[in-house]
Formats: sequence, structure tokens, C-alpha cells
Amino acid sequence: MSQVPTEYSAKDFFIEDLPRTLFPLSTNKILVENGATELLAFAAKIVGGGGSFLPQRRVYANKDALHLRRTVKLDAVAEFFLYDLIYRNRSYFRKPFNAARQHFGYRFEKGMPVAPSKSYSDFKKIIATNTLITAEFIGFDIASYFNSVYHHDLMAWFSSLGTPADDVEAFGKFFREINAGRSLDCLPQGLYPAKMIGSEFLRFIEQSSSIRAGSIARFMDDFYLFDDDKNVLQSDFAEVQRLLGLKGLSVNASKTDTGGTPKTGEAEGNISELKRRLLKRRRHLIVSHYEIEDEPDDDSDASEPLDEEEIEFVLSLLDADQLSEEDAELILIVMRNNVDRIEEHLQLFADGFPHLAKNFYGLCADARDKDAVARIVLDVVRTDKHIGEYQLFWFGMMLEGYLISTKLGSELVEALYRHQSATDISKAKILEIPDLRFGLPEMREAFLREGRSDWLAWSSAVGSRAMKKSTRNYLLDYFANGSDMNQLISNIVKNV
Repeated sequence: MSQVPTEYSAKDFFIEDLPRTLFPLSTNKILVENGATELLAFAAKIVGGGGSFLPQRRVYANKDALHLRRTVKLDAVAEFFLYDLIYRNRSYFRKPFNAARQHFGYRFEKGMPVAPSKSYSDFKKIIATNTLITAEFIGFDIASYFNSVYHHDLMAWFSSLGTPADDVEAFGKFFREINAGRSLDCLPQGLYPAKMIGSEFLRFIEQSSSIRAGSIARFMDDFYLFDDDKNVLQSDFAEVQRLLGLKGLSVNASKTDTGGTPKTGEAEGNISELKRRLLKRRRHLIVSHYEIEDEPDDDSDASEPLDEEEIEFVLSLLDADQLSEEDAELILIVMRNNVDRIEEHLQLFADGFPHLAKNFYGLCADARDKDAVARIVLDVVRTDKHIGEYQLFWFGMMLEGYLISTKLGSELVEALYRHQSATDISKAKILEIPDLRFGLPEMREAFLREGRSDWLAWSSAVGSRAMKKSTRNYLLDYFANGSDMNQLISNIVKNV
């Protein structure tokens, strides 16, 4: 069993979670790794009245092939401050105290953040069990939850936990200023501490004495109410909607589910045993990325390599007329060690599933022929089809991780950086790559000399770390004059 680090810290919390976020820029990673103390001191000065948190860059990640998830990419000071603030107050995020009214995921346990995939599996098991022992249920979620939470409600909730008054004030200032004063849509998506906030904030529903259901289970904003009396559930559901309405929240009508079998995937009895085994492998692989030892389960063979029967099943899915999004995600995760067996299908994943760009990045890391992967990415980027910010960003991650030294490395740098849909965040991904080829130093130098204080300048400063020290520091001196943030970043990078 792996050991919990004795000196686990907010820095560890940040570094371990960053790869799982939507836009994990290396700029923030390098700055936190080498200047965590300086970043927190800068944030403390802001909290103390010596400035403001910067309004944050709006970014868009794909939810599926068509719909986008609107959120923000936090600068290094703001991002690390949030991890530190929630880490210091982690004890206030408590586990459920009533076995009949449970919520799952996004808190600390035994000194470490709980793996959400393992917690979600437990959530599904509870739903499957309750379905067998109760006659009725209502399942629902909240419409656009993270984009609908009200700043003042969050601050009042955080204060009600009993957190220190100074942290309450800092909490309020942070969420007000990163959103440029707008009271709605202030909670960043994709960050574990923000998910902790979002999950704990909704606890007032299952704790309400006016809800009479025999059992309640919740994972973030996915709720299930169980009872033998249908009238009780209908009354509860009306009360839930009233309680949510007090916070300006509403139920997603299109996803409300009643009676029969809940649509959680756990109770799907019509899938094949082979696919069930692969789904278990998928969950094991995701959970194992948290590098903690969860309680033993019955999936003892989930860590074993795929056998030939399982691989053939995956290939049969690929040969189907149309590959579903669920099967595409499953394949991208479980076939990482067998990527060469599906090499002829990589173009399909790159072109047809933009919302799975992060999974595609992980799959292709294990491909032997990186030149072939580079050609696929370049072909997609050069088409006339729309390419979103999220996919461009993860193509940039592929470039930095394992494509920049391929025969097409130079063309990829140019194509990704100059793409008509490129944003400051997708461009920052290119500029932060610490490479001295392909015109990257000249691209960075332009931003370092212009006195700018934005993502293009900050990523250029971090990307300059591979330069000869004297030349790098000369440019960073000009860069530092742009703002206090630039000065902070310059001081950290000079000592990398």
C-alpha cells in the first residue's frame, strides 16, 4: 500500500492535480514548483489590501462534439492561492454523517484528496443497491450548475462552515475580483478545490429536514431520491426545486429520471461481459492516476494487460458503422498499451472527437511511430474544419510532450501558433515550450520586450528558461518592468 506523504502540502495538492485540469499550462507548474512561497506572499499582499487579483482569461473546453464548457484559466498567483486556501481549510469539508443521506467525491480523506472516479463508482453502487430495496426514485441534476452559483451565496456558505474570518474575507475578494465583479459564473471549473466547493455547497439539500425521502445519494450536482411512496418523492422534488430556487439554481428538466432503472451505467444489464470487464479496467486506470491505494475491490484483474479477446472486442467496436462517444473514450483509455493495434484509426479520434483531445494526448504518448502521429495532427490542423481552443491546446501538449522532435515539429509549431482559431491560451502553450529551435526564441522575445503583462508574456518568460542565463536574464529585466506580476515571474524564472 502506498504511503501518504508525511509533508503533504498545498504545493503537492496543486502539482498532483494540475495534469487532471482542463488547461494545465506548464507556466503555472514551473512557477509553483520554483516559487510557491513567493506566489503566496504576493497573494497575501493582495488580500491585505495591496492590490487586486487579476480578472481571469475566459476559456472554453469541449463537453461533447458540439457543446462547450465555459470557465476561466487562472494565472499562477490566483490558481495557487485557491489551492492553498482550500487546502488549509480542508477539515471543514466533512464526510456524510447519515448513511441514508450521502454525498460522494471531492474532499480529503487520510490526508489525501479522494479519487473522484472511485467515489463515483461507490455512488453508482449505492444507486444500484437502493433501486433493489425501494420501489421509487427520482434522479436529477442542476442546470449549468457551476455557471449559475451566486458569489454572495458562496461567501455566506464558506463563512457558515466556521472558517477563519480572514479566510472568509480572502475567499470573497478572490471570487469577486477574478470575475471582474460579476456575481454569477465565478466558480472555475476543472480544479479540484473548486469541485470541493461546488460539492460541499449543495449539502444543504440532503441536510434539509423538509426532505422526507428514505434515502438520498449525491455526486456533485447529480441527485437521487429513493422511497417506497411515490407521493413522498413528488413532494420532495417540489421542495428541492424550491430550495434550489432560493440560491438561483434550477433542475435540468431534460435529465430528470423517474421509476424503472436509473441511468447510471452500473445497472445496465444488457452490455456484454467483455465490455463490462473493459469498463472496470477504465475505472481502474483512472483511479490509479491518483497514486493512492483505495480499499480492495473485486476488480483484481483490472490492472492486468488486455488479453487478445478484449483487444479483438475493441477492434470490433472500431469496425462498427458509427463509433459512439462512450466507446471512443473507453478505447482511448484502455488501449494505451496497445495503441499500435489501432494505429489506422488514430485519424478518426483526432478528427471526430474534439472533446476527447486530452485522452488522445494520453493514447498517442505510447505510440511508437511519433512521425505518423505528427502527420495526423498536422493534417487535422490544416483542414478547413473548425478547431476549438481545447483541441488546439491539447495538440500543443502533444507537441511539447513528444512531437516537437519529429520531422514535422517545425511545421506543427507554426500551424498551431498561427491557426485562425488560436487563442491566447493555446498560443501560450506553444510559447512556454523551452525549446530554442523553430523560431520560438524570437517569438518569445517580441512579447518580453513589449512591456506586456498577459498570458503571452508570462508564458514567454517561462519558456525562456532554456536560454543561456545571461541572455535570458537580460530579456527578463525588460519584461519585469511591465507590472508587479511580471516582476514576480521574472524573479522566479531567473532562479530556475
